[in-house]
Amino acid sequence: MGSTISSIENSFSLADYAAIKNGSYKKLLKSYYQQEEEEKAASAPGDSKNKLTSIKASADELKNTVEALQKEDLWKTKKFTKIDEETGKETEVEDYDWEAITNAVKNFTEAYNNVIGAAGDSDTKGILMNASWLTKMTASNGRTLAKAGITIGKDNKLSVDEDALKESISTVKLLFKGYNSFADKASSKAEGISNSAAREASNKAAAYDKHGAYTNPLAPSVKNQVDSALGSGKSESGNTSKTTANTDKVDREIKDLKSRRDSLKQKLKNEYDTEKRREYEKELKQVENELAVKDSDSYRKQNAQYVTL
Repeated sequence: MGSTISSIENSFSLADYAAIKNGSYKKLLKSYYQQEEEEKAASAPGDSKNKLTSIKASADELKNTVEALQKEDLWKTKKFTKIDEETGKETEVEDYDWEAITNAVKNFTEAYNNVIGAAGDSDTKGILMNASWLTKMTASNGRTLAKAGITIGKDNKLSVDEDALKESISTVKLLFKGYNSFADKASSKAEGISNSAAREASNKAAAYDKHGAYTNPLAPSVKNQVDSALGSGKSESGNTSKTTANTDKVDREIKDLKSRRDSLKQKLKNEYDTEKRREYEKELKQVENELAVKDSDSYRKQNAQYVTL
């Protein structure tokens, strides 16, 4: 492959570089650069793409268990028929569906433990940072969790005492139901882990995206050769040229998202209607998730408008 790379580098021009960035060489070079980028990703230090995908899946599953805990029907009392074991007499009673609540909490703790295990074995800074925040947030709720029969082990993982869980419905609701609850905060940290894994995995992706646009850098020697020519201010024809990146559109998009976020937070402070609060909470979470992805240098670079003058 060395001779092939050499011949390609020697024949590269600024026109070639521009064509590749625009996707014009998709059919011709897609296979070559895809293979090159995959080889780089495989040999690069840090988490593999498969590992990052697995971590993201674990974090997304934790978010799913939190969504299940937010279902209003889970926290309503229901009528059951209770049978006396000695007399066989049937009595109608009203109580919480503790089987459903217990299963939902156990699903959460299992997903939580999977995230802690997967993230703790990661080499990606963003994943480790969010996992650290998650464990610290959990530790700060340790006493309340203990009241609900949930203990934190030395490995930072959770275990559930089902009998103790049923002793205090008010504590269980405080931990797992609604905006800003322990579960809701855990979901936010899981979102951070998921986004970090997705961003890191995207850096290891192939050279072309699904639309045929060129997304990843060229081989370093080729990129340096082209960037050197660009930096000198000379195009192929010898005329002075300059390439600039305009992020105004992206910056406006991020500014609008931040404005929406602040507005929703203010509405939540002043709203007491349960149904409306739930709508605001859902919209706020969507905006915050979108900001976590877009308010970054990598997103700005990928979505900037590049102009050569």
